[in-house]
Amino acid sequence: MNCSKTEELRKYLTGELSAGEARLLERHVEECLRCQSQMMEEEDSSEEFPSLQVPSALPTDFTAQVMMALEQLPQPKLKINWKKRSVNILKKTALAVASVTAIITFGSMVSPTFASYVNSVIQSIKGVDQGMKQAAENGYAQAINKSATDQGITLVVKEVVADPVRMAIVANLVDQNGKPIRLDMENDDFSLTYKTKTGEDLNPGGGGYHLGEEGEYLYIKHDIFQLLKDRKTLPDEMIVSVDATILGGKEGSWKVEFPVDMKKAREVAHYTEIGQSYTTPQGIEINLQNILTVPSASLLELETVWTKERTEQIQKLKEQNGWIVKEHKKGVYTEAEMMERYILDVGLAYQIIDEKGNVVVGYDDAIVGKELNQIGTNSVKNAYGGKVFDGGKKIAKWNGITPLAKDQKYKFKMHSLYLYEPVKFQATIPVTTLLKDKVTVTNSGSTYTLTGFSLKTTEGEEKIGNETYLGKGALISFSAVLPEGVIYTSEWSAQDESQQKYKVSRKAKYTRGKDGRVHMEGTFFIRDLEKQPQELKLSYAVQQRQYQDLNWEVPFETTNNAKR
Repeated sequence: MNCSKTEELRKYLTGELSAGEARLLERHVEECLRCQSQMMEEEDSSEEFPSLQVPSALPTDFTAQVMMALEQLPQPKLKINWKKRSVNILKKTALAVASVTAIITFGSMVSPTFASYVNSVIQSIKGVDQGMKQAAENGYAQAINKSATDQGITLVVKEVVADPVRMAIVANLVDQNGKPIRLDMENDDFSLTYKTKTGEDLNPGGGGYHLGEEGEYLYIKHDIFQLLKDRKTLPDEMIVSVDATILGGKEGSWKVEFPVDMKKAREVAHYTEIGQSYTTPQGIEINLQNILTVPSASLLELETVWTKERTEQIQKLKEQNGWIVKEHKKGVYTEAEMMERYILDVGLAYQIIDEKGNVVVGYDDAIVGKELNQIGTNSVKNAYGGKVFDGGKKIAKWNGITPLAKDQKYKFKMHSLYLYEPVKFQATIPVTTLLKDKVTVTNSGSTYTLTGFSLKTTEGEEKIGNETYLGKGALISFSAVLPEGVIYTSEWSAQDESQQKYKVSRKAKYTRGKDGRVHMEGTFFIRDLEKQPQELKLSYAVQQRQYQDLNWEVPFETTNNAKR
């Protein structure tokens, strides 16, 4: 979701989050278009995050939302360098995407220029996505093999793969005996700069890249299309510098500078114009614009736009419930603002199918889509961006996928539309009964069965069962069956008999039952509840519904003609 996480971002930058919370937040922000968009909408300021207008309280389901997006995925080794990014740089994230069609100086298709370099390191690294490996396989990996040594530690840049969308750098850290040194995510200090041959800094704010460890290698990747504003800003050659001031716990100075040839990768970039539209029964217009293909990725440009009918319907809903946001008050996050942000969210799932009927791409926006739909395949993480218009009623975004072959026939097939809606789920749980027996409650079409109650009495991180929890609180195990069509619930809270309210987060696994409904199994964590109450009232205010009543297929043929 949007904005509700800004306070957590501020805490991250000021070092107030635990290492676990920080890692989760990093992954959330790097993939949350709405969270990025909220920061972009802030007015220019020379101050850092503490000056942002942020709510005094986060949604009760903040932690659950972040963790839900991650817990079903393998824990990543990559670390986004948000600490290096100022607010002004964050604002730039989406601006380049709107102009990405002007980035590239197009020419006729040519063969790769680095065919003589065939033993690419990047192809052997397990954690590298298929798009980047494909670019290396096709000859776009450039050998660097330059190093810098200080304090008995050597930083070696081995190779780079770059095109007008993405750059990946492979490096090593070794001691004076040539023994590999592990990367310290918390303390090692890296920076990355891009300049033209004349010295113009293409990323003056720094940061925005992802630094991690893959086996014996350091792996740095960056969506450089976010840095480029027009065709003039992408030179034939970029001068890249990898710098460090702390490595292996030692302060020093390491600087490896090298040229990167951009010309040939830029010349093979091409567009496939599509320009087809579809209006869903729910009043969302989806525009499939075009596909930009470069050696490491294809970027699919999509727009979602509210129709007049949906705008009127939502306005009526907001008026009926008193959810009209007249003016944001600093330090206050109202129910109206919360609901508006959920209602604006539009998620999509789609597939791209080749002539033989094989699914070559599956893309799914839903937090739990991987478990439920199992269509995700060949997406390229972080190679995406977007921009929000008309207060969120129109969203333009690029989705990164493994490069599509040129001069091939494909079919775009819409799979699902996801929208959030208000709901008033409430259930009273007798805790004394829960200690002895299970309790089953049904409300708003959902059925929850709760078993057991225990207290976590420590402030720090503690592993309980297979999960780790931070802070004091109460744990209740549960299983649930959601209403037909509903795949996710949010904004959970709890209240005891003294009317004291608590935030509630969840860790759960999601499956699709034979009845087609979503089944959940997991644990509620009621934060800051330190004593056993007589009863608890559990509630949630928002649910995400999946719509599959869509009948939209678009045949298209990729082209090798560059758009001039």
